[in-house]
Amino acid sequence: MLAPSVLAEEVELGATQATSTQAAKATETTEALTPIPAAVQKTMDRLFTLQPELKKLNIITSGGREDSQRFLVGLSDRPEEKIKKEDMSAYLEFDRNTGDLLSFDIRATAWASEKLPSRQLAQDTAERFLTEWFGTEGRKQFGKPTRYSDFGSATRNEDGSIVSWRTCSVEFPLLLNGIPIENKGVRLEVDSLGHITTYSYDPVDVDTTKIPKPDTALPIEEVIKNMTTADSISLNYVQEQSGKDGQASEETKTKPGLRYDLDSRYIHAQTGNKVDAKELASVQSKPTETKTVLHPKGQTLIARSEEEVKQLLAKLFDINSATGTVRVHQPINFPWEKEKRYLDYRFSTEDGQVTAHITTDKKTGHVYSVSLSTNKEQKKQAARITEEQAFTVARDFLETYADSSTTELELQQEIFEKPEIPSWVDKSKLPEMTDEQNDKYQFHFTKLHQGIPVRDHSYQVDIDKQTGKVVYFYLSTPMEKADLPDSQNIVTKEEALATLIKYRTPLKLKYIWPWYLDQQAPAPLLIYAWDNSDGFGYVDALTGEYIKEPIDQEDE
Repeated sequence: MLAPSVLAEEVELGATQATSTQAAKATETTEALTPIPAAVQKTMDRLFTLQPELKKLNIITSGGREDSQRFLVGLSDRPEEKIKKEDMSAYLEFDRNTGDLLSFDIRATAWASEKLPSRQLAQDTAERFLTEWFGTEGRKQFGKPTRYSDFGSATRNEDGSIVSWRTCSVEFPLLLNGIPIENKGVRLEVDSLGHITTYSYDPVDVDTTKIPKPDTALPIEEVIKNMTTADSISLNYVQEQSGKDGQASEETKTKPGLRYDLDSRYIHAQTGNKVDAKELASVQSKPTETKTVLHPKGQTLIARSEEEVKQLLAKLFDINSATGTVRVHQPINFPWEKEKRYLDYRFSTEDGQVTAHITTDKKTGHVYSVSLSTNKEQKKQAARITEEQAFTVARDFLETYADSSTTELELQQEIFEKPEIPSWVDKSKLPEMTDEQNDKYQFHFTKLHQGIPVRDHSYQVDIDKQTGKVVYFYLSTPMEKADLPDSQNIVTKEEALATLIKYRTPLKLKYIWPWYLDQQAPAPLLIYAWDNSDGFGYVDALTGEYIKEPIDQEDE
């Protein structure tokens, strides 16, 4: 399904070709408007009854790709010559054959608000729309809401003023045999005024004879034994950790900690075996971890102005920065958020052959990341340096600029393997695969302390395969120095496992659908998974306490 932003872009492009405007129910067409199929028009009429504000808008574009089953309709309260200044717009997506409404997205200046709707308001409003749209019986095909997320967006007007919107999304999973299907169902966004601003629906057409039955699942007690082995729990440092029961405060937010987390991988409900990632993805890889020792010099990279950015680029990349310009990118600060910590710079040479993106700390000028791009054709050539040579360059770079406390790193790499094509895939429909090689070697590192990963202290260095030089880096820089606790006297894995099993929400059955590229498997997998709808939890390795991290927003 197209994301609203992609859909909006496609509609806007079509809108520029329109030569007339018309009411939403009109049947006249222009060069830019494809006749609306009868099934789609019928659904639009129903939608306008539940969302009467849409009835007042003009159709500015309609249609879709000939090879697609999707039909798109764009609406606006302004004629096409003033489309950029609209006060309300909407983008609708349908199945052109059945007329099913697949998504809509509404943006109205009159609905702008910095206030976040309460979870209760969002749930009640979404529930009411779901029942009205699908009917009382149709509502039964969806389960209880499982996820709540906050969203915010904003736009800057020509006069510099900012208009912002906040919504809460509610997701209702599609049920099969009374069991939810992962990532299938209806998702709605609601604002603080009780408007439905976004709707998306992902229907499923299945052969029920191929669906695994719930009564074939192993008992939960037996599955838990397989899920709670020594390799199903991980120990990590964190430099910033929430307080007890997830209640972060200014005093506890930056407190470092050492924690045990439970592996949340899926388990085959019928065998008790872990679901291999290869069963769910067309790109297959095997993670590897290698430790490496550093002798950091602790040099810092600072850039507090456009001129210092130019000096930095000349120093690191030998760029003649005098021939280029630097611009500061000013992001929109949402009124409900703290002022952004980062400042972004954009550099480009006069001939456009070299561009760079630099991110710094707004207060201190510390450089977090730099990305360098060139328009040379050398990227299409075979690599001139080996991965081992590139790794040496990356390690030397980090020895110079990594935090002085970083004396040991863990290199995380993904070794990509030739994918195994599932038996259910129609090979005749697969696109022609090309061996597109990346023009960079990418190295991802995590800091180790007493041999334990510090999961929020990471680094990345990319090396150009042609030149052997650094073309991208990210340096983790804590806001404050973190004194990580000693790991000598901590609870054991076995004790942590017992605590996690005691307090974690129970396992639940789910269906999950494997995909290979754009092909969906004929039947889903029946799996067990932890229910994280109310949040996650971990064990404090120092105290043995179970700490819950809720994901629900605070009601307003």
